[in-house]
Amino acid sequence: MDPVAGLVFGVGLVTLGAMIHYVKSQVASGNIERNSMIGIRTKATMSSDDAWKAGHASASPLLMVAYLTAYSVGAVSLAISLALSLSDAENPAVIIVPLVGIVVVLALLATAAGRANSAARAAGPEGG
Repeated sequence: MDPVAGLVFGVGLVTLGAMIHYVKSQVASGNIERNSMIGIRTKATMSSDDAWKAGHASASPLLMVAYLTAYSVGAVSLAISLALSLSDAENPAVIIVPLVGIVVVLALLATAAGRANSAARAAGPEGG
């Protein structure tokens, strides 16, 4: 496998981790309020400001695991790619490691969205 592909995946995972980290932090600090562009946007989380806050607070621990996983697997992918590029060796780990990382991060994000949706439903819509 071409080490350049591993570099691309590694940089992509680190970037994905940074995006998740940034959005999670901004929502938690109140800098990003309920909107139609950024955050966990389900029917329940969008139903009220309280539902938005409750949903994101509930998802926060899983979002942290997601961005830490993305950072970690991205760094490992970059290290593997750099090591293999120096040795001219080919190894399927260049692709397998980042692909597994992407699957894990997506599963964590889906689980976080489900948790956010449940918490938002429990918080209920404004006035209800």
